[in-house]
Amino acid sequence: MDCVTRKLHRLITAAVLGSFGFSSAATAGGQLTLLCWEGYADKSFVEPFEAETGCKVNAVYVGTNDEIVSKIMSGGGTADLISPSNDTTMRLVNADAVSPIDESKVPNMADFIPEFKRPAWDVKDGKLWGVPYGWGVIRIIADASVVDPNTDSLGFLWDSKYAGKLSMWDDIETVYTASRYLGFKNTYDLSDEQLEQVKAKLIAMKPNIRKYWFTTGEMGTLIASGEAIGGNSWESTIVQLRADGKKVADLKPKEGRGGWSDSWMIVKGSESNPCVYPWLNYVSSAKAQALAHKVTGFGYPNVKMADELDENTKAAYTELGMTDPATLTNVDWWQPVKRRAKYLEIWNQVKAASN
Repeated sequence: MDCVTRKLHRLITAAVLGSFGFSSAATAGGQLTLLCWEGYADKSFVEPFEAETGCKVNAVYVGTNDEIVSKIMSGGGTADLISPSNDTTMRLVNADAVSPIDESKVPNMADFIPEFKRPAWDVKDGKLWGVPYGWGVIRIIADASVVDPNTDSLGFLWDSKYAGKLSMWDDIETVYTASRYLGFKNTYDLSDEQLEQVKAKLIAMKPNIRKYWFTTGEMGTLIASGEAIGGNSWESTIVQLRADGKKVADLKPKEGRGGWSDSWMIVKGSESNPCVYPWLNYVSSAKAQALAHKVTGFGYPNVKMADELDENTKAAYTELGMTDPATLTNVDWWQPVKRRAKYLEIWNQVKAASN
């Protein structure tokens, strides 16, 4: 290349790096191992990172938070970064399994929605222990042609006129849902007496249950076919149903809705890996999070992310209220459940009970 071409190439490269939040210091190369959820290391956004930093990303996918904890606590050195959910982050902090975040090395966090800059599940002793990433609200949805879109209470889930027409997640979150409806403020630390009340309430709901769903696609099929007219679900189900022309109401019950948020955390001892902070800053950028959203459909904390989406995707994201601070005002964020085994026992008893 002649000198003019070389200069132009340097300027273009600098612009690309800057758009993702890279710096010249992030080009030392190396290996980075991620222990994360599927979709959190998709090639659509990993390859640009590798190309510009020289860091090789190796992903090991997990299916549960318990798997993350088990691998980190038993193996050590199995990963540099992990992506646990907000009901698990403090388990790892308290176990001294992760290192605090040097926020000065993640400048893209300055563009985060305020609620995700220093959320309670990532902060202890004044230190930040995780960089928030994918997040979502457990939606309460209904066929708008059957259920009044202005319904503002979880109570409709027990209305006998919807007998055999509802579908709820086969997950402990459905236990939380009943707890919220009963007005319990300690949803994640219920007493035996409260859990028995929750069990009775969920058994009372069973005549309305068509099926307990296990995957979001399953719930979408039930609603699309008319087999079910409502229940709880994830954002991706609403987006797909609406894209297919189904009128789906995203209800906002006064009792609240569950919320989850994953965070990138540094496995203790990996903070010196030269690829760790370049990755954390990169995945905190608006452009990288827009690429991730196209893969997962999740919400992301960078407030500028939506502007990087194509017109149709941005419209769907906005319709869900993901850019509206009001969406987060009545979210009951998941927390660690000390007696998780007891909750699961109650849930299994509900499923085994006759209608």
